Amino acid sequence: MATMTTTTASFEPPVPQEMAIPGTHASVMRLVTRTVPPSKGIRVLDVGAGQGSLSLKLLEAGYEVSACDLDPDLFKLRGVECRAADAAGALPYESQSFDLVVCVEVVEHLESHRRLFVEVRRLLRRQGRFIFTTPNILSLKSRMTFLLSGYYYSYPPLMPQELAPQTQHISPFTLDRYRWTLRRCGLEIVGVATDKFQRSSLCLSPLWPLVKLYGRVRWGGSPNLAQQSSPVTLFGRTLFIIARSHPTSGDWADEGRDAG
Repeated sequence: MATMTTTTASFEPPVPQEMAIPGTHASVMRLVTRTVPPSKGIRVLDVGAGQGSLSLKLLEAGYEVSACDLDPDLFKLRGVECRAADAAGALPYESQSFDLVVCVEVVEHLESHRRLFVEVRRLLRRQGRFIFTTPNILSLKSRMTFLLSGYYYSYPPLMPQELAPQTQHISPFTLDRYRWTLRRCGLEIVGVATDKFQRSSLCLSPLWPLVKLYGRVRWGGSPNLAQQSSPVTLFGRTLFIIARSHPTSGDWADEGRDAG
């Protein structure tokens, strides 16, 4: 009589996939650990968490992690709660709850950054930091692309029939525009980095002296202009912007005072 044997397959939880340019999350983590080193009680909020790939890296590094996304059903990381939240609206957390808020490849999908930045300021604890990434439209590659086509790098022609904001890049902001908007929301930029220098921009490096000369003649010695014409902005692929609460509230910051 034949003996039947059965085997029970072990269940492996799904592994969250990186919903960003490959390697972006590793670059973010290097910046995060330098900016806000992990230690007991350090709370991080991952806004626009996707499947949870960055949340997993943050958790493994020793942070206390919370996550939110427009579609929390995408989130695959066990042990971390992902709440439903629109980055252009109110974030469902109490004020001064986090030491760090990260937002990777989200802001370029928002028609307005105002509410997100106001909410981030509300959520940050004293000495907290906000790190977000966005395609760099200031690179020499992007400037040349705009000259030839009228479209910035990573901002192709929009499809009017496609109404879901998460499917298109709709807000090409310069670093100067981010600085102005953040300040009105009660935040200030304290650092700018990039994930890598693009070869296509480096090939255009002979234009760098011309860019600096034109800016100096046209607008003088503005520190904002100097940062917009730095190696990070002229050659970098993605901008990594680090901000903190400004001692003086911006005129938009009070919008989030009673939220949460």
